[in-house]
Amino acid sequence: MESNHAKEKKLEDDTRNLIARLPEEIALDIVSRLPILSLIQFRFVCQTWNMLTRDYHLVDMHLSRASKINPCLIFKTYHPQKEQLFFVELSDRHDDEHTLREIQIPFLTSMGKFRVVDSCNGLLCLSGVYDHEEAYIYNPFTREHKKLPNCNELDVNEVVYGFGFHPTTNEYKVIKICYYPHVYYVPWCFHKSVKYDYPLSEVHLFSLKSSTWRNLEELPYKLHHSPGVLVDGRLHWVTRFHCHLDRLIVAFDLYNDTFQEVPRPDFTVNLLHWSYHLTSLRGCLSACLFSSNGENLEIWVMEEYNKKESWVHKFNIGDSSIVSRDLPESCDIWRTNLQMGTVTVICLLNNGDILLDCQGGILIAYSTDKEMLKIISLSGMPKSCKTIAHVGSLNWISNLA
Repeated sequence: MESNHAKEKKLEDDTRNLIARLPEEIALDIVSRLPILSLIQFRFVCQTWNMLTRDYHLVDMHLSRASKINPCLIFKTYHPQKEQLFFVELSDRHDDEHTLREIQIPFLTSMGKFRVVDSCNGLLCLSGVYDHEEAYIYNPFTREHKKLPNCNELDVNEVVYGFGFHPTTNEYKVIKICYYPHVYYVPWCFHKSVKYDYPLSEVHLFSLKSSTWRNLEELPYKLHHSPGVLVDGRLHWVTRFHCHLDRLIVAFDLYNDTFQEVPRPDFTVNLLHWSYHLTSLRGCLSACLFSSNGENLEIWVMEEYNKKESWVHKFNIGDSSIVSRDLPESCDIWRTNLQMGTVTVICLLNNGDILLDCQGGILIAYSTDKEMLKIISLSGMPKSCKTIAHVGSLNWISNLA
């Protein structure tokens, strides 16, 4: 009588042989439907299957399918907690309890404290907090990584990063905007200052295809220290109040490597007192504004890119109009964070709910149909963290050069 081990071995061999006998296009179509964790395990069945996961057709097919489902969420812990990354795969049902899993970072000891710049097509860009020269591109599921070379910057005062991909050039790029101090005060003579001949800023651009940095022109904008939002092959930031610049939207085109201003919505509030942040909702540039003395979160969507008249006031998540399935907990959390302006719009889920991050780690789903809040329960959630929407993929860094 066959042992259980022998039966399992026979079943594994039969499955392996079945995949091997299928036409390549059918085998790729079947395998591309696997979740990313199953696909990673699939690699270790045999050498043939491992080679199949490196087929660029499979990588593209799987990425295309994964981009159409709810994202995988990645969480980066804040100081003073241990530097860690966690992830969770969301289902379409909020009633399900989700458990976080830790992501191993093979280069963590050499990097120290780090931040997640952004996620793009399954790749993360990580940069050092104190050492601005430390930067990596990393696929957290394949664990493949690439350290970016130094870009020979001056004594930097502040750095803003961006990471994105342009489908026309099929190229991934990292942009690094360095701001420099212009006036230093001499310690023994505080009433005098010494000016150094530094530029106001320098823009450095790294291409994974060429694996080199190059310098671009000085940037006349002071950008918010936040990841650039990728829409239509362009990275977008909001400017800070600086001279005459009034919280504009500035885009960097990853195709021709140039900056341009993008028209913003006609907000009805004074932006000197109220802030807004950018996000991408179903591929459209979106502006999320705190208004009415912290009682509303307005979400504007640019339905046709770079057309001012296409900005639409799509959603208004108010304090008084919402209903909570977790009363009173969700309403209390929401009301406090709304007034403090500490709500971040993460993405739209498949069911149309808006995923919101409150206080860096409390996730709330807002139903646009029912005007209802629901806390998303995550087992093992750290107390303070940054949330990043991520697409789990087999995007091999070594194939991008």
